[in-house]
Amino acid sequence: MILPIYAGSSSGFGEGGLGGHLSFIHKAAIGAGRPIQILCREQAAKPPMERCQTIPAPAWTRAMKYTPIRWSPAIQSNLTGRQFDAGAAERLPERPIVYHCFPGFAERSFEKVKRWGGVAVLEAATTHADHVYEVTEAEHRKYRMGGSPFSRQWLRRVRREYELADFITIASALQRDSFISRGVPAEKLLYAPLGIDTARFTGPSPEFRRRANGSKFRIVQVGQISLRKGFIYLLEAVRLLNDPEIEVVLVGGIGWRAVRETIEQFKRMGVSIRHASGDPLPALREAHLYVHASVEDGFGLAPLEAMSSGLPAVVTNQTGMQDLIEDGEDGLVVPSRDPRRLADAIALLKNDEALRLAMGEAAARKARNHDAGAAARRYASALRPAWG
Repeated sequence: MILPIYAGSSSGFGEGGLGGHLSFIHKAAIGAGRPIQILCREQAAKPPMERCQTIPAPAWTRAMKYTPIRWSPAIQSNLTGRQFDAGAAERLPERPIVYHCFPGFAERSFEKVKRWGGVAVLEAATTHADHVYEVTEAEHRKYRMGGSPFSRQWLRRVRREYELADFITIASALQRDSFISRGVPAEKLLYAPLGIDTARFTGPSPEFRRRANGSKFRIVQVGQISLRKGFIYLLEAVRLLNDPEIEVVLVGGIGWRAVRETIEQFKRMGVSIRHASGDPLPALREAHLYVHASVEDGFGLAPLEAMSSGLPAVVTNQTGMQDLIEDGEDGLVVPSRDPRRLADAIALLKNDEALRLAMGEAAARKARNHDAGAAARRYASALRPAWG
């Protein structure tokens, strides 16, 4: 039986990582000739209005900044996740459907879907939640920094969502191994990587990437500036190099005061750092190297966008993006949490311009195989067990 498809995210449609992921699911369904109903906070990009229901953030979320809860992203995330999930459960129809959602936002809605004989699809987005929680907590203890976005309540919710889900989508071998090693049946996992807009993420000519002697060597990292994304390891690697020509450009949101203070500390130690937000494309086009120093990332589209823009990417072995990197050909893979090895990789590509330019061209060629249009068709094919 062909069931109607619904998909929900607590982000705005097309906004940020999860909102972009939601937009991709919409694109894949429409491309496969399947109507899809969207549940989201708001619309940054607009699907057909008759197929989008908004679940507004409650008024009390605005009041949280005046309470002690403002110091706990984990509590905020748990409260808003439960509110979105409850709103989605109310709006989902009382009949069999396919419902896609993300970890931490789907427990009640999945229970309703299963009660009415539907199919629950969890878009994993990360490695197994147990691993995400362990890694994140370890980083926050190591650096004695508050603001961890995950809690044991979140972990219990996601474990329950894993149980309820008929299928869990993954995009990398790292994700697959993390789920299987924790007892999730392999047949529950659907390998369905996302794609990027390769027509938009293009870079300047290789000649533009050449660097005049003494000019800045710009390293860019895109994504939430957090301990989980490994920004400290990048800054420490650059500090170890003690090279005044290197400038680090961090593109993304800073959700915790201690992160901003840490950046200022590295600046006082002589590391040149710029912070930007919004569209990463301008930063990618003026950069010489992309670094993805994450300590946990299920896949990571930002490095793929950088590759499409003509940049070689240095990624860690704890991001699913390592699947796409042919080490030494179109990028480099280094151990996670190892600033010395990361510094060596940066120094290699700074000092060998011919190698860096050749890697950038190879990276752009590889990225073209992961255009969103083709990826959406592959996604729809991978989802046949769920979509029918």
